[in-house]
Amino acid sequence: MTLNFLECIQAREGAGLAECSAACPPPALRAPPLPAQNTLPARLLAVVAGGFVAASAFAVPADGGTTRLQAQVAGKVIGIQGAPAALPQPSVDSHEAISQLLAAPLTNDAAVRIALLNNPELQSALARAAMGITDWQDTDNLAKRQAQVDITVLSARATKAWVQAVASAQSAQALREAKATAEATGELARRMVQAGNLSKLNQAQHQAKLSEAAMALARAEQAAFAAREQLIQVLGLWGAQTQFTLMDKLPALPEAPLELPDLEAQALAARTDLGQLMADWQLKRKPPTTPSDLWDAMGDAATVRAAAVKLRSQARLAYFNYRSSYDIAQHLQTQVLPLRKFINDELTLRYNGMLTSIFDVLADSQAQSQTVNAATLAARDFWLAQADLQALLAGAPLESMGSTPGPATNEAAPAASSAGH
Repeated sequence: MTLNFLECIQAREGAGLAECSAACPPPALRAPPLPAQNTLPARLLAVVAGGFVAASAFAVPADGGTTRLQAQVAGKVIGIQGAPAALPQPSVDSHEAISQLLAAPLTNDAAVRIALLNNPELQSALARAAMGITDWQDTDNLAKRQAQVDITVLSARATKAWVQAVASAQSAQALREAKATAEATGELARRMVQAGNLSKLNQAQHQAKLSEAAMALARAEQAAFAAREQLIQVLGLWGAQTQFTLMDKLPALPEAPLELPDLEAQALAARTDLGQLMADWQLKRKPPTTPSDLWDAMGDAATVRAAAVKLRSQARLAYFNYRSSYDIAQHLQTQVLPLRKFINDELTLRYNGMLTSIFDVLADSQAQSQTVNAATLAARDFWLAQADLQALLAGAPLESMGSTPGPATNEAAPAASSAGH
């Protein structure tokens, strides 16, 4: 007697392998099944085959099915001026695209695009969300809202890291020039002391200023190195990729700052988590029937109000910081720097006419370099403040970026003054 497939399995479980082996001939000795036979194994095989056909007909998009998510984040990515931004794709290697972006001096736009493609934290967050961020899910589900916030926060972090790196390198260059001037002054003082035309007291004063300039430069170079490494981390780079070239200076200030009369309304509308909190509160509202219901209603309303009060305050503070940073940076660039240049030019003319000392000219040149440094740091503060404001209006909590609206700490260099001699 020859058992069919199902009976053979039952025989293996019940009578043991010996009976099954005797009842079931080896595969090579079995007669081929009849094509029209409607047995249970045949039906199971048909179902499995149908599943394989359906699976092969379902083609996974190359972007992982995130077309709608990319549309949702349009206009909410900081640093690319509203242009479309590519997100990491699970089946696409972005190495070539990143290499092309790193080939030229790194701009803010390129830094943001690299971060979105290459930052491991964002990739991990999107992978955890998995199907929740794909086009097969609702547009306004929790996973997509969180992914949108993560993308906005990362773009703001990349923008701020780029601003810090460029400004730090630019500041170090200005202090390098100030130190070179101090060295020239010190060398001139040494020679004049040897010739008997300058006192040792004056020489010591110039030497002290050289030491101050050297220490300021060392601190600036430390800050520049740390800022560059922070940018590398945000961009997710390593190996040869870390040898990219930065832009040599920050962008020019805009002609005028933004006017935002409806600032608080924009900030409230952009926060999807606050909108969800208010929606949940509305659903829970009901006529109170017990004293406990009254307390619950007051607590729920207070929770929503506390979030709104905090966000409104953050919006006002972020905008105030943005406007004041713009005013300071513009004043330095349009008023102080031209004034410093005029003073230096006049001192040079007076020195050529033997009406002033070379030490006065050199001291003012050093002061001019330090004013350039101050203008750079003020411009840095403005671009950082703008990134915070834009992120806030795009719905990103400032806490998630580690930001507290307020002026950045300036690495103040010692002011130069002419030494008497």
